[in-house]
Amino acid sequence: MKNSEKKQDHILQFRFSPDAVERLDSLKSKNYFSTRAEVIRNALRLYEYFIEKSEEGYTVQLVRGEEKLTIVPLSGV
Repeated sequence: MKNSEKKQDHILQFRFSPDAVERLDSLKSKNYFSTRAEVIRNALRLYEYFIEKSEEGYTVQLVRGEEKLTIVPLSGV
């Protein structure tokens, strides 16, 4: 791939409440991510996966032993 064909990164700015920044930093620490952006990128991938599977008719469940929790779809699907 030529340098001129490389995709360029985009710089985005978001405004977060203090509580949201605290939650973001907590996720960063728990998952040993090096940056907040890494947390956001991983969250985006996970969210995209859930949406795609919801569009395919799947439901998401958390299972622990006999206990099952169904997660409400995160989109208007």
